[in-house]
Amino acid sequence: MSPKKFFFIGILILLSTFAFSQNDSIYQEVKQKYDTTYRVDYSNKMICRLNIDSDISNIYIRKVKEKSENKFIPNEIFKLRFSFDYKFLGITVSFSPSFFPGNNDNSIKGNTLILDLGFKFFYSDRLRQEIIYKNVQGYYLVSPDNDELIEAYPRMKVNTYGGKTFFIVNRNFSYRAYESQTERQMKSVGTFIPSLYYAYNTLETNAENTTKLFIDKIYSYDLIIQAGYMYNVVLDKKWFATAGFHPGLGYNYSNNFYLNNQNNQELEQKSRGLNFNIDANLALGFNNSNFFSGIKANYRNFNYINDLNTEFINTRIGFDFFIGYRFKESKPIKKVFEKIEEQLNKLPI
Repeated sequence: MSPKKFFFIGILILLSTFAFSQNDSIYQEVKQKYDTTYRVDYSNKMICRLNIDSDISNIYIRKVKEKSENKFIPNEIFKLRFSFDYKFLGITVSFSPSFFPGNNDNSIKGNTLILDLGFKFFYSDRLRQEIIYKNVQGYYLVSPDNDELIEAYPRMKVNTYGGKTFFIVNRNFSYRAYESQTERQMKSVGTFIPSLYYAYNTLETNAENTTKLFIDKIYSYDLIIQAGYMYNVVLDKKWFATAGFHPGLGYNYSNNFYLNNQNNQELEQKSRGLNFNIDANLALGFNNSNFFSGIKANYRNFNYINDLNTEFINTRIGFDFFIGYRFKESKPIKKVFEKIEEQLNKLPI
């Protein structure tokens, strides 16, 4: 069985176990257990959101003993993301249109293709699940000192298949108000958010000459535990700010493939090591009964340290502008969701 199939089967088992194991699952009407003066719920509305963000990964491959580093940058600056939230489900689709400034310098740096897919829902009011798929193809090698172009690698690609499960300790804190605007925070409050992140990552250079890259392919598995804290500040009845910090420690297992130029054979080395991870986020926004807008800043650092001579580091610094509107629920869509809920609630598990 391939690693991808193994990963997807594991995700399906995880979802089935959590989502359908109890009679009071997310698909049934859950009694409010929080102070309603802190949170206003909009889950009975269809929420559409448009985001423009710069959350695009740079890749660093370090040769530890020689103290040298290769830095790869995708030839895209901005992504366009569409989101739809209704009742228990949220869906996002992201891509990088060429009409954005800075996304079309293909003749020099090569072409970059980006596609992100995301699904998110709550098992209960405080237990949340996210599933992600990310694909980036087309990077160019730059000098680590001044980011000047050295060489384009249009076939180099990075894939991520992952998920995150986390628990919101404080019932009165609205993560939905920060992340998807399916709620509104009415009073300032903070919470601890422990989480578990898991992912299967692939990096394939697909280059004829890998001597400059030190490496041909990396296939890795990550399991990270984070202990985060977030705080929602209600600046006015309709204005909010959010700050969060999420340090983490994890386990990484990877297969690294090198090209032996003497006999043109590929060498494989397996490694196990630690993953030091930091997430930080800030947000400022306007949240009315229907219209909402705002800006977010996100920093993510995944530092992989293994017992080989290579370190693979994935770093992201992104800014996100979003605007959206809450529409009245459509009767046909409402009927479809009600039928899904009805069938799921009949399951004997």
